[in-house]
Amino acid sequence: MEQLISIVMPTYNRAQIISGAIESILHQSYANWELIVVDDRSTDHTEEAIREWRRKDERIRYVRNEREKGPGGARNAGMLAAQGEYLAFLDSDDEWFPNHLADSMKTHALTKADISFALWVERHGDITSYNFDNEVERHLLNSMRATFETWNDGETIVFEKGLFEAFLSHTRNFFQLNTMVFRKELLDEVGLINEHFYLGEDTTYLLRFFDKYRIALQTKPHSVYRESPDSLYFFCDRWQLDPDTLHLNEEIYKKIEGLSFKSIKVREHIRDLVAQSRSVSKKAKQLSYIDIGIASKYYTLSYLNRYNRKKALHYCRQSLRYKVTIFNLFLFVKLLFSSKSGNVFLHRALNFW
Repeated sequence: MEQLISIVMPTYNRAQIISGAIESILHQSYANWELIVVDDRSTDHTEEAIREWRRKDERIRYVRNEREKGPGGARNAGMLAAQGEYLAFLDSDDEWFPNHLADSMKTHALTKADISFALWVERHGDITSYNFDNEVERHLLNSMRATFETWNDGETIVFEKGLFEAFLSHTRNFFQLNTMVFRKELLDEVGLINEHFYLGEDTTYLLRFFDKYRIALQTKPHSVYRESPDSLYFFCDRWQLDPDTLHLNEEIYKKIEGLSFKSIKVREHIRDLVAQSRSVSKKAKQLSYIDIGIASKYYTLSYLNRYNRKKALHYCRQSLRYKVTIFNLFLFVKLLFSSKSGNVFLHRALNFW
């Protein structure tokens, strides 16, 4: 008999697009599931939309938070309400392929894994892209196949130890909460998501499982990650931003500044994990990489604030504290001499992500 899988779907003001996510669950070939939609106090007609879905399928449940808890807190509410032996997650603007749950459960049975993941495709508007077929990604996947245990002719890679260091070393992330399926009983050991993180709360949660449990990565796509206009990351095309005119657009600047602070908080958390880890072999190197990432965030904030000399110098000193580079040194000198002009060379080190 199929074991019950509890699917947790956090949502906030997604009444217009949540149907796609729910329909992808209804189309699953694996039938024994319950969907827990956790409404983080939406102000649109999300509750009415879910009520209509509940009339169509009794496996759908609705939970409304008594206060706004953010994405981590909403997922926690769903996990606490779950009745299944297994837990899975799907964001309200994303979708699963019909085989996701069935293939994940087959992988659990075959590999005796505690947790399974899979790859995904990304969709922006009408354009769908598979970003794991590039040379760098193929090399990293083949490297993991050569280093770790494999099943199904290499289609599934199984990790017990060494995944945390591999995660730190790779330039591409292969693990996403929306493809995760795991035994609910692990919550007794791992606990719930840290609600203080409003960005990267999913990544910091996944890291708790690395090197502690048997983890299977299915190297075929199982989900669609949708880059919707109101998403946390894709509120604008940051590749096309002109940093020398950004100060004119206060709304975009505030979003980038807020994301930068949240990103720094997550990176500092991961830095602490590395510093405390006994399994990371090249600890100094990994700490240096993380420091460079944090320094680049502060450097970008400093450059964007160069019309506010006091604030820009504060951010630049923070950047220098983590990692001294030719870029933040040059910027620091320019700020000391009150130079507010843009600089093509300094653009090269800006990090809007």
